Amino acid sequence: MAMLSKLRLFSLASALALAVAPTGCTAAGDEPAVGDDEGASVDDITSVDHSDVKRQSIGNCWVYATASWLEALNKGATDEAKNTSESWVTYWHWYEQLANGRTSDEVSTGGSWGVAVDLILRYGLMMEGDFIPSEAEAEMSGRQSSALSAVNASLKSGAMKDAVASRDRRAIRRELDKAWGLDEATIARIDKVFGEGVTRTLDRSSTARRAAAESKILDARELPARVKDPSTGEFVRGSLADAIGKSAGWSSRTGKFAWNQVSYPYDARGRRAFFKRVQNALHDRQPVVVSWKVDFNALTSNAHFSIEELQRRGPGRQGGHLTVMHDYEADVPGIGLLKAGEDATPEQMKAALADETKILFVRVKNSWGGIRPDRWSEAALPGYHDLDMGYLDGPIKDCPEGADRATCTQDITPLRYVVLPAGY
Repeated sequence: MAMLSKLRLFSLASALALAVAPTGCTAAGDEPAVGDDEGASVDDITSVDHSDVKRQSIGNCWVYATASWLEALNKGATDEAKNTSESWVTYWHWYEQLANGRTSDEVSTGGSWGVAVDLILRYGLMMEGDFIPSEAEAEMSGRQSSALSAVNASLKSGAMKDAVASRDRRAIRRELDKAWGLDEATIARIDKVFGEGVTRTLDRSSTARRAAAESKILDARELPARVKDPSTGEFVRGSLADAIGKSAGWSSRTGKFAWNQVSYPYDARGRRAFFKRVQNALHDRQPVVVSWKVDFNALTSNAHFSIEELQRRGPGRQGGHLTVMHDYEADVPGIGLLKAGEDATPEQMKAALADETKILFVRVKNSWGGIRPDRWSEAALPGYHDLDMGYLDGPIKDCPEGADRATCTQDITPLRYVVLPAGY
């Protein structure tokens, strides 16, 4: 799939939006962009119970990572696999940009986990087959790509340009609905819950919540989620809204069960403490979200991102990326190698928390499709990649798109942050 030509940071600012930490997003190939993977292995150290792999078609990996995160939480509570619609969240991401004057001649596809979960609190979720029925079983959404082209064309010289200029929310909705090819039943459902000009949202309107309860729009307050009570250490059946919590400013959220962003430290001691928190969460089958910098020249034939491979080849195409952790591999004192994809006993997992443990790599569920012979070998778990610690620690050279590689001298650390559940 093709690397998106314009991946940029996006700050969502509107009367409805809350403060979040924005990130960019990258796609991965020689087609229209990629998405996620396929079903997860159950014979792993950590055994995070992931939903099926998907494949993004535009630069919205952050939406796919968030959907993977919430589907794992829901599956942990219900033992049912759901296929929520990334297109639904993307639709509302574009709407808020257009309705609140945050666009020029193109909508941004970039965002973050914080942006995604706040959109979900306001507009809820839909199943893929309910929002875009023709893509109910599709790994990759062609509709997202065609809708993006249609919206941007209309912004430049069509009806959307005038609608945005006049802040006509009804007209913006009409143009969005047309670009997405929504059927009359779906449009009527959105109108009933939110109003034609989006005068109501689920977080602020009981009318919207009552209407959603009678429709196929899922309120985050009503979607079950497996959450851990930090005061007792016990897992309980909560809601997705419990796991999301409430925004309390830049990258911070409040709530008993709220997940929060944790930045990767600079020092070795801090980094080991950071990864102990990550290990504990993975041991409890928690779908840890991770933000990292991609350089495709670091990608090996066996699906690793390797610092040695990057040093051999030099900087390549880069971009920010958001994925969800699945497993890890580690050298544990007194035990030896704990391999990703193989069973580990509770005693071994406890021993793996030692200060002297060396994490070798973290395995992530990606958003670049399940069957990609151009991106990994047949022996690799389809849709997953292994991020070597040497690569995550870096440093690597920062080479923005279009930059002359000879001028890429700034060192950066590829691992940026994770999103962890309360109590870890």
